[in-house]
Amino acid sequence: MDLEIIFPDITSTLQITGCHFGLKPAKWNYPKHHHHLYELLYCQEGEALQLINGKRIQMHTGDWLFIKAGIRHETDNISESHFSFFNIHFDMDNHEMRMRLSTLEYALYPKLVADSTRLPLYMQEIEQIMQTSMLNQPQISSATERRLILTYENKLALQSFILLIIREIILLQKPVSEEADSQVQGTTMHEADTAHVIEEQLQRLSMSQGSISQMASELNISRSQYTKIFTKTYGISPRQYVTELKLKRAKHLLVSTSWTIEDIAARLGFHSASHFSRQFRQGTGVSPAQFRPKHTMKKVEF
Repeated sequence: MDLEIIFPDITSTLQITGCHFGLKPAKWNYPKHHHHLYELLYCQEGEALQLINGKRIQMHTGDWLFIKAGIRHETDNISESHFSFFNIHFDMDNHEMRMRLSTLEYALYPKLVADSTRLPLYMQEIEQIMQTSMLNQPQISSATERRLILTYENKLALQSFILLIIREIILLQKPVSEEADSQVQGTTMHEADTAHVIEEQLQRLSMSQGSISQMASELNISRSQYTKIFTKTYGISPRQYVTELKLKRAKHLLVSTSWTIEDIAARLGFHSASHFSRQFRQGTGVSPAQFRPKHTMKKVEF
């Protein structure tokens, strides 16, 4: 008998950036941002609040969070104690893996789920690499940051365990049928970047006068393309987004300042107080005067 069992040829590049353990104090915040890499966050101890495209995701000890490339997110340690974590940013030139990882904007895997996989084992191995490397080299970094120098063997080990972690995350994702997969219209990196620029424009527009057409002209794209890109990324039209921002700010000003309805209308870029009142009633079901408490706080800046 003459038999050979042959594995497929594999040529693949793994990019690992910002791989680190972190320990942050109570009330620590990492501001809203996005990047062109997939991200994995493991909560070692404590808890944190993730804000992802307007959604609030609470993380507890032992939880894992996956965030797709291009998704804007923010981290808050809202507890009164420290938050310790392990964080990886990665990418691979593997089309099949990217397709699997790009089906969801994010995915939270609670400790109970993660503990049923090999994730805890791989984390122990990575922690061992960290501890060994710290013992075998002098501390020459700053008081708040220590950069490790890994041996070639430990570099290979770290890459291997990160690949295995990625494999576990992919296995945890629900299988997507070929038909459903063919219908997924993923957002490209260029579209994600453009959508985030649009969001910044809309944030400014919500506090001033102007139009969506003007914002689109600033980016040299049509209004229809402007709306399509933003809606595809955020699941809401630019006009709806601006309206929600203005309503949110209006509610804040009504309960925290003594400004008149006219002042608030002008501050938020409405053409008149009646226009503001009409929009506010449509969004909340009550008029600004009805929404405002009888006794307001002293005037504050917003």
